Order: sequence, then structure tokens, then C-alpha cells
Amino acid sequence: MKRIIYISTLFVIVLTSCTTVKLAVPEQFSSQSTSMHVKGLNGWMVNQKLSFGNYYTSAVKRGWNVSSTGTDRPSGVTTEDRLLKMFNVEKSNVTLNQKNKYQFTVQDGNQSAEVFCIEKVTKEQLVVKTNTWWGDTHQTKNYQYSFSAAILPLKVKEDAPWQLVLYNNYDRNKDTAHHFFDLPYLEEEGYITNGTETIHIKPLRIQQFVRKDGREAKFPVRMMSGYELRIDDGVVGIIDSFDNNIWMYNELDSDTKLLLAAVSSALMLRKIQDTIH
Repeated sequence: MKRIIYISTLFVIVLTSCTTVKLAVPEQFSSQSTSMHVKGLNGWMVNQKLSFGNYYTSAVKRGWNVSSTGTDRPSGVTTEDRLLKMFNVEKSNVTLNQKNKYQFTVQDGNQSAEVFCIEKVTKEQLVVKTNTWWGDTHQTKNYQYSFSAAILPLKVKEDAPWQLVLYNNYDRNKDTAHHFFDLPYLEEEGYITNGTETIHIKPLRIQQFVRKDGREAKFPVRMMSGYELRIDDGVVGIIDSFDNNIWMYNELDSDTKLLLAAVSSALMLRKIQDTIH
């Protein structure tokens, strides 16, 4: 795998029309890279296939998207619970579990790789039922999202499989967000490794954007807009989740490009939102 040295500069979001939002990739990277628009993410999901550049996937085979919700058994009735009950207010702790899995093959006409994916989320919430026109309120106490994938290059010479891991964890007791527009504190990490080499996955959250008239402005909070794929301190790929584009550094070898195509496809095909809301 060829090492790339490139230090990321400022990313911004560009509003190109009333409905189009795209990530403005720094010229230092875009001038040495190729942008590919991903087709197949929207519309009919049966026999879904993706295509971008000279890459294309087989029909995505999905398992059941399984969800379950359970109310935690209270450890005891507190004075607060008794007072709330007097006003017909009920408080309970609810745990939501969700799991999704899918698999596909990605190829470029010469090489191919099998990709097996699974994502899970567990969310613990405090639910307060007021039994009035105010409705119910929900407060997230803990949240864990994990995504993993096994990527197996199909070659005559057997290569070690690649493992993709992406997760984030939210614990309200550790949250440092104190203002309305503060983002919650998340513990997060993402990487792809074959045991010898590692590519890091860095979430891109953008607050600054450019209006249609060219003026700069800011969103109230940083918006999740995609991912950087990094080798050491160098960016080798960018996933633009706003405009469904994938950028790849031109000087990569074909094996690494196929790996980035598999990683990008796997991340874009997820069905569970990795957010605490």
C-alpha cells in the first residue's frame, strides 16, 4: 500500500441550489484525486446495486432489520416517583436494541471483494409520560452504535481479510455539552486493518458553509457530512454523504482502491443512523 502524505485543510459545505448540498473538497486534495458519484442509494431497495466510476456491486443481500424495545424493571419506588404519580405523570427507563446485516460483492472489472456487514445499536432512554397535551418526553442516557465489516479480496494469492470497525458511545454522565447548540460528547473510533496495515476513518462534521451568492455562513451546530479515510497523516479517500460522492487519491494502487471502494460502499449502505437522537 503506497503511503500518502497530505494534511487536511478546511472543509466547507456548499449550497448550490434550493435542494443540493455538497462538500467542498480542498483543492490540494481534489487536484490529485478522482470524484465518483454513487448511483443506486435511492429508490427501490430490492436487488439494490451501487455503481460509481468503474466500480459496481452485486445485488445487496440483506437480512432482517431486527428491533426490540423493553421497559427496565424499576429497582424501587422513590419519593419522586410517588410525587409524580400524584400528578398522573409516569417515569420509566426504556432500552431499544436494533440490529441490521447485509452482504455484497464489489468489483472493478478485474478484481473483486466480498463484503459482510453488521451494525448494532443499543439506546437507553428515560421516558416521561405526562398524560396531557404536552405528550411524552425522551432523554437519552446511554447510546452505543457499532458497525463492523469483513472484506475478503478474491485473489489467486490469498491475502489476509480486512476488518472494518466503526463505533461511537454516548454516556450522559460524561457529556460536556452545556449549551443548546453544543454537540453531545461522543467516544468514537473507526479503522480498517488486516493486522499489518491500518486505514483510519475520521468523521467529517462541518459547520461552515457557502451560500449560493458566495457568502460564508455557519450552521448552529456542526453537521455530519461524511468521512475521511487516512493512512498515517495522509488523506487517501473522502466520502461525501451529502451529495453521495466518493473521492480517491489517484496514486493509489488498484488493490487499495478496491479496498476503499468496498469500505465506502459498506458505509453508504447502512440503514441504522449512528446518532443519539
